[in-house]
Order: sequence, then C-alpha cells, then structure tokens
Amino acid sequence: MKLGHVIAAGLILGLTTFACSDKKEDSKTKEENPPVVPTVDSKSLKIAFYYSDSLKEGFTYYKNEDSRITKKGEAFQNEMISKQRLLEQKAQNYEKYMREGTMTGADMQSLENEIVRMREQLMNMQQTRGAQLEKETNEALTVLSKKIEVAGKKYCEKYGIDMLLIHGQGGQINFINDKMNVTQSFIDFLNHEQEIMDKDLGK
Repeated sequence: MKLGHVIAAGLILGLTTFACSDKKEDSKTKEENPPVVPTVDSKSLKIAFYYSDSLKEGFTYYKNEDSRITKKGEAFQNEMISKQRLLEQKAQNYEKYMREGTMTGADMQSLENEIVRMREQLMNMQQTRGAQLEKETNEALTVLSKKIEVAGKKYCEKYGIDMLLIHGQGGQINFINDKMNVTQSFIDFLNHEQEIMDKDLGK
C-alpha cells in the first residue's frame, strides 16, 4: 500500500473515532428548553422610526456636546500646528547659522538643546492631551448613545410602540412609510428627558 493511502486511511479512522466520541458526548448533553416566543399579530404591531441625522440638530444635548468636542479638537489641532511651525522655524534657523558660521559653538549648542526640548514637548503633548481628548470623545459618544437608548425605551412604553427603528444614510432600512416617522416627537421627548436630568443636577 502506498504511503499516501496509509495516511489517508489513518485520517479517516481518526475522524471516525472523533465523530463517534462526539456522539457519545452529545447523548449526555441535556436538551435545552424551547424558547418562549410570543406570536405577534402583524395587524396590531406598532412600528415607528426616526431619522438619526435629525437628532444631531434637534436634540439639544447632542448638539451642545458635538460642538464642545469639536471646538476642543480644533483648538488642540491649532495649538499643535502652531508649535510644529515654531519648531520648524527654529530648525531652519539652526541650519542657517551653521552654514553662515555666525553663531558661536556654545550658542549653537543652546539652540540645538532648545530644538530637542521643543520636539519632546510636542511629542508629549500629542500623546497625553491627544489621548485625553480621544478618551473624552469616546465617553461622550457612549453617554449620548445610552441616553438615546434609555429614552427610546421610555418613549416606546409611553406610546405603546412595539418597534422603534433608526433610519439614516448607510443604515439597513431602504424605505419605510413616512406615516411611521416620529422624529420630531422623539426629539421633543429626548429634550424633555434631558431637562429633567438637568434639573436634578441643578443646572
């Protein structure tokens, strides 16, 4: 018998043994309980949706947080650019003085040390403040998402809605009848819920 046939026979035997042992294990496994799935009458099913893009402008908390994070990001970016330009200017001056020979060795060393210090400061700023801004942004998005989720549940319970869908560009809903659109109503509800929370916080 050829070597390839021997290996193939061995693999088949091994697989057969493994399959048999699996069957023995399965026979001991307790059968799961069937899920309790309610039958829903489609005639009485109440479905609504809201446009996700509209929340950014209509939900005041969303708009304010987006503006706050955007401004902080822009300010950080502008500061980084300003420091980068200053560093580049210092480096260019160093090269210039070196070519011209118009600066003493001690002064050149002092300028070089300043360039190194500025470069390290820029890197540290990017790592620490950049990471902090990213963390703050992610936290804001998480809180915002949770606010909408919790308010959505309350909204559906209040108005007897069985399913509240999110409609937006790139989403999974191609078309839905506009009669089911509750965007403005849901935005008003979100703003009202946030007002209650702000009062609790003494704002």
